[in-house]
Order: sequence, then structure tokens, then C-alpha cells
Amino acid sequence: MLNGRVLLVRAVMIGLRSLLSLPSPVLRVLAGRPVVVDERQPLPTARMLMRVSRFAPFDAPHRNGSLARARAELNLAGALAGAGISPGVRTRDSSWPGPGGPLPLRLYEPAGAPSPGPALVYFHGGGFVLGSLDTHEGACRLLADEAGVRVVSIGYRLAPEHPFPAAASDAVAAFAHVHSHAGDFGVDPARLAVGGDSSGGNLAAVVAHAAARGELPRPAFSLLLTPATDALGESLSHKQFGTGFRLDRDEWAWYRDQYMRDPACYTDPRASVLYDGALDGVPPTYVATCGFDLLRDEGEAYAARLASAGVPVVHRRHEGQLHGFANRVGIDPDARAAMLHAAGVLRAGLALA
Repeated sequence: MLNGRVLLVRAVMIGLRSLLSLPSPVLRVLAGRPVVVDERQPLPTARMLMRVSRFAPFDAPHRNGSLARARAELNLAGALAGAGISPGVRTRDSSWPGPGGPLPLRLYEPAGAPSPGPALVYFHGGGFVLGSLDTHEGACRLLADEAGVRVVSIGYRLAPEHPFPAAASDAVAAFAHVHSHAGDFGVDPARLAVGGDSSGGNLAAVVAHAAARGELPRPAFSLLLTPATDALGESLSHKQFGTGFRLDRDEWAWYRDQYMRDPACYTDPRASVLYDGALDGVPPTYVATCGFDLLRDEGEAYAARLASAGVPVVHRRHEGQLHGFANRVGIDPDARAAMLHAAGVLRAGLALA
């Protein structure tokens, strides 16, 4: 990455950290006139993110002309956003033998965690195209620390180099690997959850459904944060929040096209769990959605389907929030609050497992 781009990314992240920590009255003034949709408006922190995002070089990978650069910039931004989170959590980097070859893995261990103990296999977001272990460092540290569980963060193959169903295949294989090598990670396999955000939430749900079909051991719990569940993208929230709410519809469509080259795949259950009719055996699930997120309605439709099928479900809509709060836990107090709520639900879910 060129030095000028590095400096720009650093400046944006430092600026955001400072701006989002301002007192609410000041932040409301600086954030400008609120957008009102259905008599609701984004939080002041979300409004500030909406204003700043137009200057963030890593927020428009479909327009910046270089996928390698977009990945590098997002990795740096993610590392900066998560800096300083839960410094007492120990980490250990290694690899796991993915279906297409070795892939990275990072284990997070909170102080005092029992061995064997409860754990979470976590898949990062990034539209199946971007993201890495580094972009979600802060989220995984916070979940490990606040839920008191080990977190195994999984690297998987990215598109367009590895299109659908590569990521889905990797996710299923990764959970099976951690379960079968539970002793190596200090994990109690009976208390092993699966989770992720955005596209990673999609992969976590794919794992849960594969387990329900008997293809691998059943997770004890699913933690789905603003999950992608419907590749058709025809919900009302896609229309309401398709422009100007940080994740635009044209960017979302670009991610989808990189991952799924054939539209016939859009309703494949490995791509869109909303269309999987077999729900018996899906583990207890937490679904978090955001009020101003184009993925909101599909996440809530999925939660409703699980509930109708008798699956224990907790759903929380974070009103006023934008997509991607897992990436902002170190700079956005409202994102951190949403992630702390998720950690509390995870702790409770695994305690009951």
C-alpha cells in the first residue's frame, strides 16, 4: 500500500475515533440534519459515519479499481478500529487444513478460561471478498473477554478467486475441524458455538443448517450478527437503505456478483439460508439486526422462520444503527454496546448448553 494511502486510512480512523467519542449534543450538531425513514432516524454516531464514509478509501471497493488495495486498506482500518480492545486476551496464530489448502486461524483465550471450556468458532464479514482475521480482531477479543469463552477466528477462501461455494465449504470444514480437534484448542465440544457477522453470519448459519442435516456435529448455539440470508435482495430494507447508509446496494450487488457468478445459485441454501426448508435441528440462535441496514429485513425474516419452526431464537434490532457494528467496537460506543449485548447472549446461551 502506498504511504499516502496508509496515511489517509490512519487519518480517517483517528478522526472517527475522536469524533464518535464527542458528547452527544456536540455530535448531533456535527452529524448534520438527520435522515428520517418511517419516523425513525439514525443515531448521531451513525449519522457521523454516514458523513465520513464518503471520504473513507476502504468503503468503496467496487469503485476504487484495485481489490488488493481495498483488502489492504480494510485490514489496516480494521486493525486500527480494534486497537486496545481487551488487551488481556491471549492470542495464538496457526492454520487449519481447508478443503483447498491451509488457511489461517487465530485462537483468542480470555484470562482464567477453563480448559476444556465453552468456545465460539467465528467467521469474519466482508462480503465474501474482503475481510480477514485482522479486520475482526477487536470483535473477537471483545467476545472472548466479555463472554468468557475461547474464540477461534477462521480464515476462509475469498471471492472472486474462489467463488461460491468455496467459502461455504470452508466454513463447514472449519467447524468440523475445530470440533474434532477440540482438545488442541482447550474447547469442550459440547459447548462449541458458531457465529459471524454479515457474510460471516451467512457462513455461520450455513454451518448450523449443515449440522441440522447431519453433515457435521451440531453447534451448541448460533450467534448471527447482521447476517446475509437472502442473495435475491428484494426486501423493503434493500429499497429503503440502498443508498447513503454506508453499505449501498450497488456495493452489495458487487460483492454478490464476485461470490456467485450464476444467478441460479441465489436461492441455494448454501448461499441463502432463508430458502432452506429443513429447519429441524437448527441450534438455539441469536440474530442481531440494525435499523438502518439493507440486510435488516432478511435477517428478521430468517429469525421469524426459525421461531415458527420451534427453534429457540432471540432477536434484537439495534434501532438507529448501521450495518457492520462488529468492525467498529474500538471507535464507536454504540457499536460496542451492540457487541456487548451479543457477548452477554453468547455467554448465557453457552451456559445453558
